[in-house]
Amino acid sequence: MKFILFFSLLLSYLTTNAQTFKPFEGEMTYSVELIHPETKKPKLISFTTIFTNDTLVRTESENLALGKQTLIRHLLLSKQYVLLEYQGSKYAIQQTINKDTSTTKYIFTACRGYKRFCGIKAKKIMVNHPNFKAPLAMYYTKTISPKYIGILQGLEGLPVKYYLQTEDGLLCYTLRSINEKEIPKGLFLVSKDYEKISFPDFLERIGK
Repeated sequence: MKFILFFSLLLSYLTTNAQTFKPFEGEMTYSVELIHPETKKPKLISFTTIFTNDTLVRTESENLALGKQTLIRHLLLSKQYVLLEYQGSKYAIQQTINKDTSTTKYIFTACRGYKRFCGIKAKKIMVNHPNFKAPLAMYYTKTISPKYIGILQGLEGLPVKYYLQTEDGLLCYTLRSINEKEIPKGLFLVSKDYEKISFPDFLERIGK
């Protein structure tokens, strides 16, 4: 059940950004690589795809260890569902997105350098965090809002290459494709074969 807690952790980074961005509707795919702590060699473990119509966001991930993971967020209503299958049953775990008003632990240091990802010019920035052994070079674009991913609180744009520290090691997310297109509203709905349930009730049920 690691990914449930991981999605919940992501919510703590959601924040309101005063900068004005052009609304984006479309699909973005990131590769996810696990950096070996000793060899420092990356190993591709999964892909993450994000669908958005600017106010609704659906995030899909899949890997051999955890299977399919889906998160649906309503940015205006501050609500979200984690969709999962457990012991043959389908659950839509409902949660409220609590906006983090505390001071971010990320420290951003401006530096020179640009790089293109999928044709998008991205600015280099050094990022430090208490969980990082040393500052890491990341990239972001100022043309797209960071709200579709909702991490790296305080970053003034969408991260296109970034790192997250987990108990399994350092994860590297890299933008591999981006496509502006109309996304069907039905993609953001919870289908009837999923039982809507609160997170505490879900934990109580699986603990029986």
